[in-house]
Amino acid sequence: MHIRPVQPTDFDEVLRLAPRLLIGVDPSRPADRVRSAVDEWFKDSLEAAGTDGRGGWVAVIDHRIVGFVSVAEQAHWCGQLDAWIGELVVSEQYERQGVARALITTVEGWATQRGLGHVRLSTGAANHGAREFYDRLGYALNEVTLTRTLEKVVPAEVR
Repeated sequence: MHIRPVQPTDFDEVLRLAPRLLIGVDPSRPADRVRSAVDEWFKDSLEAAGTDGRGGWVAVIDHRIVGFVSVAEQAHWCGQLDAWIGELVVSEQYERQGVARALITTVEGWATQRGLGHVRLSTGAANHGAREFYDRLGYALNEVTLTRTLEKVVPAEVR
């Protein structure tokens, strides 16, 4: 396995991994909007990778991209600058083979070189495999978003 910075020629291959981020998403959310949002996150991260305060890497096995991670410097609500992992995704057939761990290690090295003291990320509450993985790496739950689905509500238009 080889980890290298993402390049513009990788975009189509990386975008094929985007549906993997749908695992564990709140099923009460409209699937088409969720998928559209994920695609936009990927496109934004791919375009910004390598610019000031942003990074992106791919994991390559046998000349094939099997994983992707993006990171950005982002202020925590207290004002401290952290590394924020926007996307971490691995092809299903390469799960549990060290790909995600290698990508996370790359992000942590990037953050350390920049003098950042924390790496943050979010994942779906129902994405149990990812949550167990992050727990094994020492990532701790420190903030929780709670949602209540309301009945008989007309969906607001996306603005």
